[in-house]
Amino acid sequence: MKPADQFRLLELSERYADEKLSAAEVAALEAELKASADARAFFAKALHQRAELSFDDCWHTQAASAAPAAASKPVWWRHALTAAAAACVTFGLVWLQSTRDGTVATLIRAQQCQWAGSSLPTVEGARLKPGMLDLIEGLAVLRFDSGAELVLEAPATVEVIDGMNCKLRRGTLVAEVPPQAKGFSIDTKDAKVIDWGTKFGLSAGEDGKYMVQVLEGLVEVDDKSGASTKMLEKGQRVDHGWSRSQMHPPGGDDAEPSLWQPSIVLDTGDGWQAVTTAFGRGKDSYIQSSEKKPNDFGTHPFFRVKRSRDIKPDLNRKGYIAFDLSKFSGRPIEDAELVLTIEPSELGFASFVPDSTFAVYGVLDEVEDAWEETGLSWQHAPAHDPEQAERHLPAASKVKLLGKFEIAQGINRGTRKLRGKDLADFLNADTNQIATLMICRETNETQDSGLVHAFATKENGTRSAPMLRVKLR
Repeated sequence: MKPADQFRLLELSERYADEKLSAAEVAALEAELKASADARAFFAKALHQRAELSFDDCWHTQAASAAPAAASKPVWWRHALTAAAAACVTFGLVWLQSTRDGTVATLIRAQQCQWAGSSLPTVEGARLKPGMLDLIEGLAVLRFDSGAELVLEAPATVEVIDGMNCKLRRGTLVAEVPPQAKGFSIDTKDAKVIDWGTKFGLSAGEDGKYMVQVLEGLVEVDDKSGASTKMLEKGQRVDHGWSRSQMHPPGGDDAEPSLWQPSIVLDTGDGWQAVTTAFGRGKDSYIQSSEKKPNDFGTHPFFRVKRSRDIKPDLNRKGYIAFDLSKFSGRPIEDAELVLTIEPSELGFASFVPDSTFAVYGVLDEVEDAWEETGLSWQHAPAHDPEQAERHLPAASKVKLLGKFEIAQGINRGTRKLRGKDLADFLNADTNQIATLMICRETNETQDSGLVHAFATKENGTRSAPMLRVKLR
């Protein structure tokens, strides 16, 4: 809602409470409130605030000492009653609209969204009845008529039940519940989360694993396995196997070989050839600034990248990839392109990180090309100073910046490419037939538990490993 509209509604609320609106103005106001959920919420808030500001403790003293007549009651009493009645009318309009057409929520924002098998309309501004929303890309915001708001972060599937209840079948959301919607609940397969006027994040899988993290206020978590109900306050969380399942995703030696991970040099046409990190001595992994984490990241089906400068500096992550250049030895490279495939990491909240910029660096010291996937750690990694203040960056004197790319907020699929003379020059300068690149995120998270970005590795069973395409002169 625009500031001008807010000021206009604020003035109307004052005149309404003072009984100074004409019959025509009242009719016009009621029509506007019926048509706009934002207007209803703002109008109700304005009346409620007026009633609170009008309260005067001296009334209790007067009442106790003299029991004054109704005519001597202070003006605030009539205003408070008027405001309360008007608020009831306002919320009554919401209830009447819901009962008349069956709708219980509004899709107020759809950013970079792609939808799958949804049974509900997915156009921004659409009114929603009970049904299913299946978001496969982007961010979507639902506002229930009760006032509760959910930010869905793809991939996520949510079932809208009514104005005070929904079910998260899979994925991640952030819920913000105002005082008037206290008791709003979200079901998962193995838990029921009841909000008592707060803000929290919830992740859940179809296998029953879930995590609840409270950002503000108070949340009740009822585990359906029979465990005792937990009351969580700001900064607390309950993790029912979710984080472990994401840090150790399925895959490994028993996974079926993927056609996306060729161990040969590919001819991609027009003079271009390509190799992935699955070819020859190629490799991919990442490091994390906490020594408490395992250093087996080289076995994961994606490498993770994150910048957490001020909030939790032990959660910074940097990606490492290396390409075997032996098949191009002795042949000048005219042009080059790096291709990375974005994967959902399922760690952190996308709405806590804005559009993000990533930098790609080439490691200059060829001695450091000998790193091993299983031995890479925060204390031992190429072109890296574990003690430097800017933990998300490489050691500046040991790298060459090759270029940057961006990923918009909410995007967790697709590819990003980096092409240009700097990359080609770096590859041409190689003398040991292997080249190491670092991927770092320059964009900081805006609050605790921001998204960790991820990119497919050669261990991934469905997505392409990091690929280097070169055009030989």
